[in-house]
Amino acid sequence: MEKIAIIGLSCLFPDANNPEEFWQNLTDEKDSTSSVTVAEIGVDPAVFYDSQKGKPEKIYFKKGGFVRDFKFDASDYNLPTEFLQSLDNTFKWSLYAAKQAIQQSGYLGNQAVLAKCGVVLGNLSFPTKSSNQLFAPIYQQTIEPAISELLQEPDFHLPALPTTKASPCNAMISGLPAAIVAQAFYLSGIHFCIDAACSSSFYAIKMASHYLWSRKADVMLAGAISCTDPLFLRMLFSGVQGYPENGISHPLDKSSKGLITSEGIGMVMLKRYSDAVRDGDRILATICGNGLSNDGKGKHILSPNSKGQTLAFERAYTEAKLSPQAIDYMECHATGTSLGDTTELNSIDSFFGQHQAAPLVGSAKSNVGHLLVAAGMVSLTKTVLSMSHGVIPATINVTEPLGSENSVISAQNIVRTTTQWPSKGATKHAALSAFGFGGTNSHLILEQGEVI
Repeated sequence: MEKIAIIGLSCLFPDANNPEEFWQNLTDEKDSTSSVTVAEIGVDPAVFYDSQKGKPEKIYFKKGGFVRDFKFDASDYNLPTEFLQSLDNTFKWSLYAAKQAIQQSGYLGNQAVLAKCGVVLGNLSFPTKSSNQLFAPIYQQTIEPAISELLQEPDFHLPALPTTKASPCNAMISGLPAAIVAQAFYLSGIHFCIDAACSSSFYAIKMASHYLWSRKADVMLAGAISCTDPLFLRMLFSGVQGYPENGISHPLDKSSKGLITSEGIGMVMLKRYSDAVRDGDRILATICGNGLSNDGKGKHILSPNSKGQTLAFERAYTEAKLSPQAIDYMECHATGTSLGDTTELNSIDSFFGQHQAAPLVGSAKSNVGHLLVAAGMVSLTKTVLSMSHGVIPATINVTEPLGSENSVISAQNIVRTTTQWPSKGATKHAALSAFGFGGTNSHLILEQGEVI
C-alpha cells in the first residue's frame, strides 16, 4: 500500500498548547503531572481521598496530567459563537487541535481541498463534566426514592442540583466531536469517532489511511482525545486498582507500580505520499506500516497478551516491507504498570530478537502520564519531532531500568539521557506501540519525511 504522509501536526497536552511547547518540555525533562485540584473535580479532592486502596467510592491517588489555562476563541470557527460556548472541552479541544493541524498543513481556508477532507477521532465513551451535569437529574430521580425507602424516611430528598446551561449536544460525546469539526471547517461527510481503548490513535490513523487509499478522501484529519470527567476517571481507576499504591509511576522502571491518567488531544493531517510530493507539501514524516491486532480471550481485561502484541508487530513490518533491524528507536506504550511494561518488553524481545534487532526504547508517559485513547498521539508527536531534530529526549525518572527475558532490551537500550538519533542509514525509522484494554493492539512505523 502507498505510504501516508503526515503534513500537519497538532497537540494540546499537559503544559503544552502546541508541538513546539511539548518539545521544549521533553528536552527540559519536565514532569508535567500534578495533583488534581478543586477546579478539575468540582470539590475538594480530600472529600474523596483515602490513601488505602480498595475502599468503595474513594480515590487513593491524586496525581494526573491536566490541560489548564486553555483559552478558546469561538470566533475562529464557522459556527455560532453561542453554540460553541455551550459545548464542553471535548468539542473545544477538538476544534482547537483540528485548526492547528490544518493550519500547519497549509490548507486552512482552502475550501477546494478541505471539501475532500474527512476526520476520524479516537474518543472514550466515558462521561464528561457536562454530560454528567445533563444526566444528573435522571440519576437523582432514580436514586432518591430508593434511598428514601432504604432509610424508611418518606420525606428524604437529595440536595438540589445546580442548574446547567450546557447544550444537550454535550450528551452526545461518542460521535459528535468529529461532526462538529467537520461542520466548523466545511469538511466532507466522512466524520466519526471510534473507541479502541488506548490503541485508538493508531486505529483512527489506520481508518483514515483506508479512506485515502480508496480515494474517498484526498486528505484526512486523524487523532484522539482524552477528556473524561476527572472524578469519574479517578473513581474508575481506583476501583480497578490501576494507580500505584506506592505512589510511583515511572514507565520502564522496576519501582513503578501503576499508571497516571491524563487528558489532552493530538491530531495529524494525512495525505497520500505521492500527492504530497506532487503538491509540494511539507512532509513531516511518513507512515509506512500500521499493524493492528487483538489478543483474543485473555485472563483479564487489564492483562496484556504477548501473542497479540507480536501479531501487531508482524503485520506492521509486513505492510511496511521493512526489517525490524531498520528501526532506530521505539516509543513504547509503557504505562508504568509492572505487568504491562514487562509484557511489552518481552514481546519486543521475542519479535525483535528473532530478527537480531535491538532498538533504543523510551516512553513520554514519564513526562505527561497516560492519555488513554490519546496516548498514541503523544508517542507520535514526540517521535516526529525527535526525527526532525535528530535528537531523542530522555525517558525521565528511570533509576532501576527494566529488562526483557533474553536481554534484547536492557538498561543500555532505554534512553535515559538526551541522545543523538542513531540513524542506521540515509532514512530514519521509528516504531510506536499502543496497547489497549481488552487487548486492542497497534504498532505504527514512521520514517523521516522531507523536513524543510
